[in-house]
Amino acid sequence: MKDEIKTHWNGRAVEYDKNVRQVIYSDRERAAWQKIFVQALGSEKLRILDVGTGPGIVANLLADLGHEIVGVDVSEGMLKKAMENSGALHHSLELVQGDGEKLPFESGSFDAVVNRYVLWTLPDPKKALAEWRRVLKPGGRLVVVDGTWYRRGKDKPLTKKLLQKLSVPLVMITERRMPKSHDLNDDIMDNLWSSNQKRPDADANMFKSLGFGQIQIVNGLNRRLLTNLDYLKNGHCGERFMISGVK
Repeated sequence: MKDEIKTHWNGRAVEYDKNVRQVIYSDRERAAWQKIFVQALGSEKLRILDVGTGPGIVANLLADLGHEIVGVDVSEGMLKKAMENSGALHHSLELVQGDGEKLPFESGSFDAVVNRYVLWTLPDPKKALAEWRRVLKPGGRLVVVDGTWYRRGKDKPLTKKLLQKLSVPLVMITERRMPKSHDLNDDIMDNLWSSNQKRPDADANMFKSLGFGQIQIVNGLNRRLLTNLDYLKNGHCGERFMISGVK
């Protein structure tokens, strides 16, 4: 499964970057996301690991706030786009290829570990969370941003299905592109833990079982991140949330 997921993201690197890079190049979206991470991490300058950095979206958001950032990703294609984005924004990021479930870092190396839209794809989320906890310093904070990304249309209510149909012409008109669906294949999606769990409740239970303290859940991030037009185009994808805990 890991090999298939790696191949999937390598193949999608260029298109995925085009779809999400506005977060770091749009003043409104950058400010909205930075407020969310400041809420979780505070304003003190930290050494932060961004797991599953992809094209470096979160890494560049945090570097812009003055943090020292290391980004790790299993996909060579994604790391190439992260390097391009960091260069364009004049940020100095350390980018490392590695497995999020077996990180190439010493224990206690980071003040914080963050990731966005990563945990849902991992075959063994509890193993990954334990590994992220390992590389945290005592008192360090883990911050996970994810969403209720249900597989295809299987678990979506009628309103979500209608939004999904409406989103296609809206994207074509406003972004002058044809939206494409690149879901992981059914076998992988059926076996991903996130397709069969109530979130973020399941996430909180894993945090507790691994010994994290001061667990905080922030729901309803869509309201803080999406304009009305954004919601019509992307609201069908699921509700975003943030969960954090301290080692």
